Amino acid sequence: MNSCILLTYLFFMVPQTGKTLEDFRWKNRLLIINFENSILDSILESSEKKIEERKLLLVEFNKDEFIQTSGEDEIDSTGFLKVLSQTSSTTEWVLIGLDGGVKASGTFQEFSMKQVFSLIDQMPMRQSEIQSRIEDNK
Repeated sequence: MNSCILLTYLFFMVPQTGKTLEDFRWKNRLLIINFENSILDSILESSEKKIEERKLLLVEFNKDEFIQTSGEDEIDSTGFLKVLSQTSSTTEWVLIGLDGGVKASGTFQEFSMKQVFSLIDQMPMRQSEIQSRIEDNK
């Protein structure tokens, strides 16, 4: 009885960490942005259906400080920021595929959601998703 109470206490007292990059592998493509101005809300409003169709999760930082995600999950921002810093010292956005690999990156000036959608749509797994959807609609 005492051990059950202790375990319950420890469960609630130990801080729960947010999801890591690995937690999203094979579930979501990730777009990590680190811009000086907040743009996620406007992107979500104008492209919500396209983002959802592509299993894309947007993760927004501002000067390396976590701002928000387009999903419900809390994240452990350490790994996300590490990916940004490993690609290049000037990188302000990174696109990560379902397999967890970096597919594209660039600066704010090079950023375009249209380009991101195009890159995703060229990926083999996305092509398979599109083909499956076409076959399901026949």
